[in-house]
Amino acid sequence: MNAGTNGLIGRRGVLRAAGAGAGALAVSAILSACSPQRPEGSGQAAGTADRGTDAPIDTLTLALPSSVSTLDVSRESGILNYVVACLAQESLLSVGPTGKLQPGLAESWEQPDATTYVYTLRRGAKFSDGTPVTTDDVLASVEAARGEASGLAYAWADVASVKATGAREITVRLKNPDAAFAWTPTPGTLLISSKAFLARNRGKVGTPRTLLLGSGPYRVTSFAADDHVALERNDDWWGDRPSVRSLKLSFIPDAGTRLVAMKSGSVDGALSLPSDEARAWEADAQVTYTGDRSVVALAFDTARAPFDDVHVRRAFAHAADRAGMAEGVLHGRAEVASTLVSPDMWGDLLAADVVDAAYEKLPAWDFDLALAKDELAKSAHRDGFSLDLTYPSSGPQLGKAALALAASLKELGITLHVKETTLEQWIADLLPGRKPLQFLWYYPVTGDPAELTNAYLDSRATATNLPHYDSTVVDEALAAARKTVDPSVRGAHLMTAVTASSADLPYLPLWWAQTATALSKDLVFEETGPFALVGPWATRVKKAAS
Repeated sequence: MNAGTNGLIGRRGVLRAAGAGAGALAVSAILSACSPQRPEGSGQAAGTADRGTDAPIDTLTLALPSSVSTLDVSRESGILNYVVACLAQESLLSVGPTGKLQPGLAESWEQPDATTYVYTLRRGAKFSDGTPVTTDDVLASVEAARGEASGLAYAWADVASVKATGAREITVRLKNPDAAFAWTPTPGTLLISSKAFLARNRGKVGTPRTLLLGSGPYRVTSFAADDHVALERNDDWWGDRPSVRSLKLSFIPDAGTRLVAMKSGSVDGALSLPSDEARAWEADAQVTYTGDRSVVALAFDTARAPFDDVHVRRAFAHAADRAGMAEGVLHGRAEVASTLVSPDMWGDLLAADVVDAAYEKLPAWDFDLALAKDELAKSAHRDGFSLDLTYPSSGPQLGKAALALAASLKELGITLHVKETTLEQWIADLLPGRKPLQFLWYYPVTGDPAELTNAYLDSRATATNLPHYDSTVVDEALAAARKTVDPSVRGAHLMTAVTASSADLPYLPLWWAQTATALSKDLVFEETGPFALVGPWATRVKKAAS
């Protein structure tokens, strides 16, 4: 979950559509049908400086585009799970709205050597049940994150030990140097609860009966997996008291129903709105578009037919009108992606001009059906084939892009069956080997490009490397990046991995998108950076100044 980018077509040498003929016309027709034309609205761009007042807000009800089956992010780690959990729970460190490491339950931290990290807990921090946060609670929470049943265990794999080395001090020692570990004790891979709560509810945390216990600004009071989550302000929180006292997050999967709820006053706004839907909210709400560094890509399973053949992967790449998708499906609220890592994620490692120069050299994969047909003819599947591509109901823009791709592929003799599924099922299916072709839709939760490269390009990442991608050059570059603490050297190694993998095409990046947030016009969402929802976001909802 994810410094700001305007995400518009045209930045950083974005690719242009180059197709022509019947196939291109068919794709254009689909994209036009997906995009009802209307005058540009008054949507607010990211980075605005609107400030609210400290007037109290008794209740706030917001719509979410999908339900969640658990509040425990170690068992289901979609963006919406974090939207809820990060209000109730905290980590040792936090990620600010612009992606900078900040204090959390640790008021300070240091790295005395390449394999040692020391965190000092803040004084006076309490869980929402009134009990103090102790080092034992942190150790128990780390143990839970590292456990076999945890989906967060991968982030702790190279940890040698985690110990209390003082009354308020936690020391982590790694087996080997890994600069990316600096981001591990943040909400993306560690949310802290009490030792007693975890022991009492082992295997049941995050259910409607047990809920969550944390030290964040809110406490969860009720959870119905197919309906809502309700939260109340935690007056024991160590931070400034939030304006919003009571918060309800309603799960409303249907776009039309969400909009009706806003117009009728049943909800005060919505989070994570698809760009094509957000335009319809601009007449009744203040809509903020924020570059969130999220990426949408196609993942090709390179270990099985037909995508073990690079010519098939190239055929798909040339058949995808990515510029048309970004403009037609997302109304220009996206940038055609040239790799998984958004350019703005390199800010702490490489200068922008260095990143621009490297990205300019990445393969273009222009939309060109003639080239697509030529590539398919070079493959062992020149007569075409049929396969499925599923997308989550919370991402209708993915479905529309898939339909556009299917129209192009039909010109090649390839039948693509586009199918919708629930977000929960889509996340459950997002595993290597589950399907030959999958959407990767990922929201970063740190400001480090290694979050994407280590998870999706490293051959060791057997739980997340969707394409079964295995490259000696890439693995060696990622290993070298782990061992150095010099930012520019580390950045250079990570860029080597990005460059080498792009030529092999295990993924076809489609776009880097923006997140749309809608609030009624008497409210203001302060500090809407790319990582705004990976933290105590509701504390930044204020009454608008009159």
